Amino acid sequence: MRKILTLFAALAAACLTTPAQAQTQGGYAGVGLMSVSTDNARDFAATYATSGDGSATGFKIYGGYLWPSRFGIEVGYYDLGTFEVRTGTAKSDEFKTNAMAVSGVFATPFAPNFDFNAKLGIAFTNVDYTCVTACGGIFVNTSKSGVAGVLGAGVGWRVAPNFSLRADYEVVSGVTHSVGGLEADYGYGALSVSAQLKF
Repeated sequence: MRKILTLFAALAAACLTTPAQAQTQGGYAGVGLMSVSTDNARDFAATYATSGDGSATGFKIYGGYLWPSRFGIEVGYYDLGTFEVRTGTAKSDEFKTNAMAVSGVFATPFAPNFDFNAKLGIAFTNVDYTCVTACGGIFVNTSKSGVAGVLGAGVGWRVAPNFSLRADYEVVSGVTHSVGGLEADYGYGALSVSAQLKF
């Protein structure tokens, strides 16, 4: 056990003292796991059911390019998770949301091997509502597409010359939901941890 801890400490020290700097130019791509929150399912349940999920697990796949000016562009696919609605203890409805986002980004180093990044963009969203039980009337399967805003910020840690770990918090605002012709807009907050490769 002591040898494993010593090896881990040595690897951590090597990563922290490597001369590589945080990425501020070039191409990159990554994949991340997200914890997503929104009020839609809970608000729906307050009127039509018993309870609804306030959070879900999702993922994102993204890629981008940073110019020497530290500004760049990033494109990403976001699976914002599945939010279930329950009547009693049984699932009665669900909402699945995904988005394709295009954002302007800015990244700047603030310490050896660390950088801060920010983004502002738009997302092309799609929300699928599925009725599971007691369907009929307004409770029919519905798919709604729309355009929403994206705002985010995060920190990257360059572990190796071409590999980074990145933590971001992003908000996708104004996502339109529709159930039987009744529409409402909701925001999604997503905290993610990603593995990122530099090209």
